[in-house]
Amino acid sequence: MSHYFIGIQVKPELAKQLSVWQTSLSNQLPYKQWTSRTDFHITLVFLGDVDENLIQTLQSKLPFAATYSIFDIKRTTLGTFGNKQHPRVLWMGIENNPVLNQIQRKVVQICESIGYNKDNRAYTPHITIAKKWAKQDKFLTEKIWNDVLNNMPDLDDKFKVDAFHLYKVHPASNPKYEIVQSFPLS
Repeated sequence: MSHYFIGIQVKPELAKQLSVWQTSLSNQLPYKQWTSRTDFHITLVFLGDVDENLIQTLQSKLPFAATYSIFDIKRTTLGTFGNKQHPRVLWMGIENNPVLNQIQRKVVQICESIGYNKDNRAYTPHITIAKKWAKQDKFLTEKIWNDVLNNMPDLDDKFKVDAFHLYKVHPASNPKYEIVQSFPLS
């Protein structure tokens, strides 16, 4: 079985800006994995291992979540998941958006209807910048964090969302994520 998720691809302009910024961040923050420029996305639902037969069913149902109009979303600031001193994920936040939230809930409902178990954590839309803290003897201090925040480059504040996608994960590849099917918004 393969891993899949449903998400929104970050537009190329912002992806390029994030990729350039990663180079300077990598000098300050010891992460093992830095997201590839073409892999930047906003996850709607992570499915994990999914039987290929269920993927076909999912593909037939996901168009029902694409009935929303094209909309803009805004990025916010950086955040982390995990231990504050060794955060497992570094991410760029996405502003709370009612249309994004509606699409995400609809996608979750569709996934549940074919047997996917809902994640009970609150939905936190974000773009993963890096993962897997590499050096346990190096800590993310308040000074380092403030330096990172104070030296953020100018990045596009918003971008248009015109589709979401079903992705297949290829862990040993770079890029890791393959778009299997796109679902354009109306």
